[in-house]
Amino acid sequence: MRVLIAAGGTAGHINPALAIAGAIKKADPTAEIHFAGRKEGMEYRLVTQAGYPFHHIEITGFQRKLSLNNIKRNIITLWNLALSGPKAKKMMKDIQPDLVIGCGGYVSGPVVRCAARQGIKTALHEQNALSFHGLHRSTFGEEGLNYRVRNGIG
Repeated sequence: MRVLIAAGGTAGHINPALAIAGAIKKADPTAEIHFAGRKEGMEYRLVTQAGYPFHHIEITGFQRKLSLNNIKRNIITLWNLALSGPKAKKMMKDIQPDLVIGCGGYVSGPVVRCAARQGIKTALHEQNALSFHGLHRSTFGEEGLNYRVRNGIG
């Protein structure tokens, strides 16, 4: 089985992703686990230290507070978002995953969406214990998701 896990931004997204990867490897030692994220984020360091292949995708978040600097940052975000679809598509072609798991962070959006559109099985891990859902979970809703994982309950 080949699995691609997309996670980034904070350790709150990356550490659960690494735990999921470890659980998959424990259940199936032959499983091939890949990660997608930003090289500038902490995910690159943590994932490569854990020994997993890492695939870079540049994505940044929208700034919600209005300022001249944030407008500039949001223009860059729109550019990154436009390029993220083709980059995710190439990633799917190169890795050919059987399953794509989104564990949070902006990187999860384009990677999971691309997989779902290609008919690849997808899952989202929501690590928030309360009913609060991250932005991508709220955006996806049930559309395009084959599986939804929340707090270890399928």
